[in-house]
Amino acid sequence: MPLTGPTVHGQLLTAYNQAAAKLEQLRSQMGQFQATQDQLEAQRDETLRSLAEHYLPELSREAIQETWSEVRPTMHEILLRKQDHVRRLQDDLEADNHGRETQEAALAKLNQDLEAAEAKQEQLIAAVEDTLKSNPAFVALSDRAAMAEAALERAEANLDEISQDAARKLPAFEECKLFSYLKDRHFGTAQYTHRGFTRRMDRWVAKMCDYQQSKRDYDYLKNTPETMRAIIAEDRDALETVMQELEGHRDRAADQHGLDQHLREVRALKRQRESLLDDLGEWTQRCETSQAKLTELETTQCSYYQEAVELFRKMLAQTDTHELRQKARRTPEITDDQIVASLRGIETKMDQTELTSNRFQDDMVTQQQIHQSIGRLIQRFRASSFDRGRCQFSDMLDVMTMLDRAQSPHDVDAVWNSIRRMQSWGPTAMDHVTNVATHPMTQVLVNAMAHAAAGAMSEHARRAGRRSRRR
Repeated sequence: MPLTGPTVHGQLLTAYNQAAAKLEQLRSQMGQFQATQDQLEAQRDETLRSLAEHYLPELSREAIQETWSEVRPTMHEILLRKQDHVRRLQDDLEADNHGRETQEAALAKLNQDLEAAEAKQEQLIAAVEDTLKSNPAFVALSDRAAMAEAALERAEANLDEISQDAARKLPAFEECKLFSYLKDRHFGTAQYTHRGFTRRMDRWVAKMCDYQQSKRDYDYLKNTPETMRAIIAEDRDALETVMQELEGHRDRAADQHGLDQHLREVRALKRQRESLLDDLGEWTQRCETSQAKLTELETTQCSYYQEAVELFRKMLAQTDTHELRQKARRTPEITDDQIVASLRGIETKMDQTELTSNRFQDDMVTQQQIHQSIGRLIQRFRASSFDRGRCQFSDMLDVMTMLDRAQSPHDVDAVWNSIRRMQSWGPTAMDHVTNVATHPMTQVLVNAMAHAAAGAMSEHARRAGRRSRRR
């Protein structure tokens, strides 16, 4: 059973939301890594404080606490600013998602209205065609148009044949010096005025090259194509006159059934749909922008993170680990050695956590790109009108599985290629629109003429209708 356009469209939206859920899950995991890193940094901070107390016994605890209190408020202020930024972005994302979902619902409703309008359009077209087929004058004109078209096609084929023949043979005449000599002297015509010996010699040359027959062949090849083109032009004008009468019958029948007005309504719905798609694209872009900003805030590229790292770096510049380890080895006590070893262990864990966090950051960025690629895929799907009810897909198409397995934006692009390969358009009540007759009113005329013309002339009548480029 083929899948319909709205069904696949719904699957794409589900895949889009699932990709967003995966992205949110990765962000949550990144938050856990950040919490672990914060705990390790706190342990490192406390270890450095203990080491400072051990090495600086003459300093009071109040003085050390005062030193740390100068750093902590700044770090806390940075974190508060980041959290406030995250809250604002999440509020924006929630509002944008609401706007996007509202536009999605509006698009679904508009698609239903457009499907209904097009179904009515096809009914009106069928009614107009039935009216035309039952009109004796229209039937007679259709037969005339079909016969004229058949004759015109034969004449055009003959013209093409004689034109090719002339192009192939005329150069031989024009390159023959004897023939050209006699032709330029107008031999055998009233314009030829030579007498005596010259006349006798020219006759001898004409006999030698069979000039009379050659001239008749030359004139035929030279003049016949232009004569045929003039006749064909007249035949086309005559066919155009018949087509104008046929179009007049069509327009009156269309007015009788209200087809022209309904076609304007359908065009208005299509324009409304295009506008809605543009709005939906903007809402989607806003959502993706907010998503990207939220993702960035959880990476090492985040400005808040960079600011905190710089502050922390300046603070730790006063207590280099290598120097502390060397100093601990020179002292007889083992307490400072134990503290430095603990500090080294904490830094090792921090390095391991950072490596794991970096891998998750890469996964999160990739998932962000996949999420955006699915959004662009949905936009291309809608722009191609694949979300319409008349659009069909093979039941072998499983976009949700393919998108769930996507590891990169390239994999999402491959899904679009699969969608296009498995897409087709379902049948309608009217014949398929041709490349020439794309306007519904033109198609009405073509179909009615084809059905009205008798027997074998039906296809000629159809081609006659397509020959006219007017609406």
